[in-house]
Formats: sequence, structure tokens, C-alpha cells
Amino acid sequence: MGIDKAYKLYVFDLDGTLVDTRTDIARALEIALSEAGYDVPSHEQVVSVIGGGSVNAVRQLTGLEGDDLAPHLARFMACYDEVCSDNTTVYDGGYALLERLRDSGAVLALVTMKSKTPTHKILKRHKLDMFDTVITFDDVEKRKPEPDSFLKLLDKYGVGASNALMIGDTVTDMRYAKAAGVDVCAMTYGYGITKEVLAEQPEYVLDSLLDFCESK
Repeated sequence: MGIDKAYKLYVFDLDGTLVDTRTDIARALEIALSEAGYDVPSHEQVVSVIGGGSVNAVRQLTGLEGDDLAPHLARFMACYDEVCSDNTTVYDGGYALLERLRDSGAVLALVTMKSKTPTHKILKRHKLDMFDTVITFDDVEKRKPEPDSFLKLLDKYGVGASNALMIGDTVTDMRYAKAAGVDVCAMTYGYGITKEVLAEQPEYVLDSLLDFCESK
């Protein structure tokens, strides 16, 4: 199923959609949790917890909440800020797609559950700083899947919901788009569980950003 129309606003997720960050997240979690005496998480465990932001990831791996969680979260974030772009890679087709959409005159935005420092470090390191607006975990109070940030983008750029497309890989991204009343494209190679993502009935389903590039 290709993208069968041109949109005026494209909103991308980052982790699992444009870049594969699993190795660097795993390294940071390994350091932080092993220092605290926890078992080192497996690759599968890392993938299962990184779709909803760092707080959610550390909470699930430690079982801690509130004040008990805070020091482990802080240590993880400090580690991740250092290593966040070391092994992260851009998915095939990412550069070409962003350049094509930008050249078409469309507005490009990034909305991520990643915090500000690693987000901008990754974008700069991998030459992905092509977005008109970047919204990170630190920039908003109501985060995905709450639609507030998407609605603000629509208002900022004067784009109707029917002319905007969300591109993401998790159930959170699907619900974020649906709550904003916009179309969504699910990328099946990402961190989401495909069966659960497809159950959200996205308008488009693609297996690669290269497929997106080849769409109309």
C-alpha cells in the first residue's frame, strides 16, 4: 500500500521510524542498570520498552516509581546523552525521503518522546536537521498520544487535518494521529508490535522508507 496523495505537512517519529537507536539505548541502559545492581536487559527487552519514552523504559525494567525511579532515570539519561549517536543509524531511504518532501514544498516536523539533548545531537550528527519544527519530550507537557502538539502544528502552518500525515512505528504514534484527526502511515520495521500497530487501522502500511520514496 503506497502513499496515494501528496500532503502539505508530514510529521515524523524518530526512534524506529527514521533512525535505529536500539544499540545506543541498550548500552546506556546496561550501564545505568548494572551500576544499580539490576540484570542487564536483553536486546528484546530494550526493543519492547523504548516506544514510550525514557521514563517508561526505565520504569518497566526496574519496576520502580516516583522518587525511587528518579536516580536510575537520571543516570540512564546521562549515559545516553554521551552515547546516543555512536551506533545509531538512519534507515534506508530516510535522507532521500526527507529531501524529496522538502523539495516538494511540504512542511516537515518531528515529534518524538526522546528528550531534547539526544534528539538534536542525533539530528546534527546524522545530518537529519531538515525539519521546520522539532518537538521533543522536554518541549511539551501533553505528549503523544495526546494530540495537542499535532494540533498546534496544524494551526502554526495553517494546514487542515486532511492535508497532514503522521509517519510512525508504534501504537502510540497511531493513536496520536487518530486523536488529531489525521492520516497515519505505519512503518513495520520499527519498534512497535506489528499486530498491535495494524489493529489501529492506519491508512498506510509500509515496510521501508524506500517504499515511501517510490510512492506518489
